Amino acid sequence: MQNHRLNVMYTAMLVFLSLALFKVLMQMHDAGINALVHAAEGVIDGRPHWIAYQNRLLGPYLVKLISLVGFPFSEALKIFIFITVLIQNVLLFYLVMDMRIRPRESFLWVMVYSLFFIVVQHFWFYTWDSIDAIIFTLFAWGILKGQSTPYFFVLFSISILNRETALFIAAFVAIDAFRFESAAKFKLVSIKKLFAGISLSLLGAIYIKLVRHWLFISKADGDPDVDHELIGNHVYLIQNLKKLFYENFFSLDVLNSITLSFSVLYLVLNLKNYVEIKIKFALVYFLLVANILIFGLVNETRMYIILIPFWIFILISGKEKVIDRTNQLGRT
Repeated sequence: MQNHRLNVMYTAMLVFLSLALFKVLMQMHDAGINALVHAAEGVIDGRPHWIAYQNRLLGPYLVKLISLVGFPFSEALKIFIFITVLIQNVLLFYLVMDMRIRPRESFLWVMVYSLFFIVVQHFWFYTWDSIDAIIFTLFAWGILKGQSTPYFFVLFSISILNRETALFIAAFVAIDAFRFESAAKFKLVSIKKLFAGISLSLLGAIYIKLVRHWLFISKADGDPDVDHELIGNHVYLIQNLKKLFYENFFSLDVLNSITLSFSVLYLVLNLKNYVEIKIKFALVYFLLVANILIFGLVNETRMYIILIPFWIFILISGKEKVIDRTNQLGRT
């Protein structure tokens, strides 16, 4: 009975926190909500902002599904945002508890996540960003808890419908084929996992390319976006490095430079002390940051949403004995 009352209490608190976070998000995006609506509709119509957005189908079509109940698309988008925020908070609460953290402290971690989520908000907040928040929470937790390969297959299958960030899940499957005695000493121990990771990456890349080719008509302004037809995205590495290590230090964007630099430096300095699975966790994080620096805009902070679960779980994992799968790599 006591546990039941506690579950009801924490569920109510999570709903309240989600409503509060949703209210803040709506106030932050009130002026640009029409732009967010048009961004989602553009994917459905085959006329997104960029060809790179055309394969990001899951979020826009879920909003479309909600609108079929009778809501205007703009209201359906708001409902979608609230639902994903609620799912994210409830999910994180129970995943943190699964790491042997008490309910009260788990709720505090959800509050920390919500604070980070607010801090990284940007003018653009796409439907796929909301889904990425959920998927990458499951991804980060799954790495640290030593989930088997089928778990990541399922996660990849859902994620690829949402966004090309699914390829990082495939990359982890390939990384997981190696045994790391240290960050600099590793060897291949599972050809099956390596093949699976490479295969998922290739199939994912082919799927993305085909969907963009089949569904994309033009950009919202009628431009065919031929400049990005090959890789479907921009390359901003030089520009981002200049901002990250120079320009940001003369503006409030210095927080972005500090956040990325400190998080990477923290992991690098601790690599020598990490068990195998934490080394792999760090390698995935480095790939995510590299992706932002190469293909994203370092000050478009919505791209940090997929990093937040990694921040949370790497801090939490210091209190939890993370599974070391050195002797478990035979699992598939």
